[in-house]
Amino acid sequence: MRPSARVPLAEECCAEAHAPRPGSGPLRFAFVLTAAVFAAEVVGARLTGSLALLADAAHMAVDLASLGLGLFAAWAANLPRDPKRTFGYRRVEVLAALANGVGLWITVGVLLNEAWARWANPRPILVGGMLGVAAVGLCANLVSAAVLHRGARDNINLRGVLLHVLSDALGSVGVIVAGVVIWRTGWTAADALATAFVCVVIAFASWRLVRDSIHILLEGAPAHLDLEAVRLALAGVDGVLEVHDLHLWSLSAGSESMSAHLVVRAGADPQGVRRAAAKLLSERFGLSHATLQLEEPEGSTSS
Repeated sequence: MRPSARVPLAEECCAEAHAPRPGSGPLRFAFVLTAAVFAAEVVGARLTGSLALLADAAHMAVDLASLGLGLFAAWAANLPRDPKRTFGYRRVEVLAALANGVGLWITVGVLLNEAWARWANPRPILVGGMLGVAAVGLCANLVSAAVLHRGARDNINLRGVLLHVLSDALGSVGVIVAGVVIWRTGWTAADALATAFVCVVIAFASWRLVRDSIHILLEGAPAHLDLEAVRLALAGVDGVLEVHDLHLWSLSAGSESMSAHLVVRAGADPQGVRRAAAKLLSERFGLSHATLQLEEPEGSTSS
């Protein structure tokens, strides 16, 4: 089998693949709001004696680190390519998301240890202050989530930050429920139980984030694309005899790439085949960043 000259689609697709990522305005807004709530929860936990409130504050601290890392990743992702990093710095977003997920797991371990100690030895809690601060935290998290939601679908960095904020909101709900239980029954151990609930929420929210980050770093095929469906579609292009060495991967969430070798029938127009394949990939699969190498059938002779 004799390979013909490589026929890339770089001229048509690289601009899209390296287009600037979404702005960091939502991240800045969420950072300022989270910092204010974190300070309020730390003070509130000290005054009320609530471990659940302190757990939520610790989660807020991780959120602040997450938002700061997210801001850095958003800045780095827009840095221009250079000869040593021809794809730019898009992967910084994925690394930031992975760091956020691991940071959440560490937080869970610390909080569960403290919750166990508090379960064995409950302490008095000022319920009114606990409920007030938790309600403020819930409102702030919901506002931040609304701001971040729009860009989170196609940006794993923003998705990681959004998961932090949403799990914080659920944590605040847990604190509020615990406060109501203590207020109505006097059962202060509910504070430790609410802390455990916050930890479960954190662990659940972070698992998918860590899994998706590792999948991207391992050059896994994007979940919404079926490799065999892409192969069969390319094999159906007029003039294509065989498709091999097909690869699908992502630089970051929402930035998919593909490469493949196409064996072209003798006498077929290579440029026509290339254009038809490019149109198919773009319209049916949303793949505008693809590199196709056209090959002659085995045993054919070059002109």
